[in-house]
Amino acid sequence: MQALILAAGFGKRLQPITNTIPKSLVEVNGTPLLVNALNHLSGRKIDEVVIVVGHKKEKIMERIGHVYQGMKITYVENPDYDRTNNIYSFYLARNYIHDDVVMLECDLFYQRKLIDTIVDAKADCNILVSPFNPETMDGTVIEPVDDEKAKALFVNRMQGSDFRFDGKMKTVNIYKFKKEFIVNKFFPMVETYMNLYDKNSYYELVLGALIYLGNDDFQIVPIDESQWCEIDDSEDLKRANIRFA
Repeated sequence: MQALILAAGFGKRLQPITNTIPKSLVEVNGTPLLVNALNHLSGRKIDEVVIVVGHKKEKIMERIGHVYQGMKITYVENPDYDRTNNIYSFYLARNYIHDDVVMLECDLFYQRKLIDTIVDAKADCNILVSPFNPETMDGTVIEPVDDEKAKALFVNRMQGSDFRFDGKMKTVNIYKFKKEFIVNKFFPMVETYMNLYDKNSYYELVLGALIYLGNDDFQIVPIDESQWCEIDDSEDLKRANIRFA
């Protein structure tokens, strides 16, 4: 099994911290986000971690190296990190994925048991989620059906003033994909989207389209909010330092 970590972004909302270090090396109680992620991925039959880098990539490579706790580390550079979004970073990894893969974004701090939960998931696409909490969450949400399948995905721009969050689940931005799904369906659909539109967009839009088409098995994997924290700004960072003290 492989892991894929998207870690190319600038992290503008965490300035001035990210003026000198990449977002993935921002620390929660002294532990960088990326180090925490790799520590929890290790020992999970993951042979290789592919990390897409951009902003201050040399600091990531110096800190992590090319082998981490027995896992091979492969770096993929997004030279256009300041002009693109996560859809392009995701796409750049396409030639490096050759197995089932756990994918996550670098702005997460989480407990080890969270990875145990997602690694054992068996669907084509497994989406880690938590019940939506308007006090601490924003961004992409999932509408579930029967408490186990993903029925629809809504990114921010779909959430107008009359959007109802009742029953919605917040994506943790950690997924497990079967090789057949990510290699033969997800990556090609992302390429089609970028050819029609642009690189400054989000892979979640394409994932939402695949969910809508309904040709694959999309399972949600619920966890409690206390197990993770997404860190986009200074308030998130404060919350994470308290939650994981």
